[in-house]
Amino acid sequence: SASEEEQSKPSDITLFAGSCTLHGISHIFLPGRITIRQLLWASAFLMSLSIFLYQVVDRVILYMNYPHVTTLDEMDSPLMIFPAITLCNYNSFRKSKIRFNDLFWMAGLLGVQEADALGLPNNSKTSPSKTFNMLEFVQRASHSMEEMLLDCKYRGKDCGPENFTVVS
Repeated sequence: SASEEEQSKPSDITLFAGSCTLHGISHIFLPGRITIRQLLWASAFLMSLSIFLYQVVDRVILYMNYPHVTTLDEMDSPLMIFPAITLCNYNSFRKSKIRFNDLFWMAGLLGVQEADALGLPNNSKTSPSKTFNMLEFVQRASHSMEEMLLDCKYRGKDCGPENFTVVS
């Protein structure tokens, strides 16, 4: 009969739960009478969902409070040595100090394809050297402390490039 077909046909929630990838749902909503197994799955699912939502709410509240931790260690010292300071120049080499020979050996590392890209004259009478001294290139083309350090005072006294150690 028609009423028996409607009773044996699974409900929409049972069909949804059967194809759902949410863990546990397919074990809770099954056709037929409710069993103890379904109740255990339902309680485990609800407990897991509750713990998850509790953690989400807790983290959102913590985030909205804008917590921060500041640690400050202060020590008195009658004599303090010159502090360590780092000055970095992301332009590793000065264009004005780069020669055509440097580009012959270093173009790939400098990210330049042709000498013309930097506007350097290509003197065809001179060919690139057979060797290349990287240390000489770095010392010649790198930025110097004298150029980068514009002003320096420490404890009311002037300081200068002689107070710094250059590290490459």
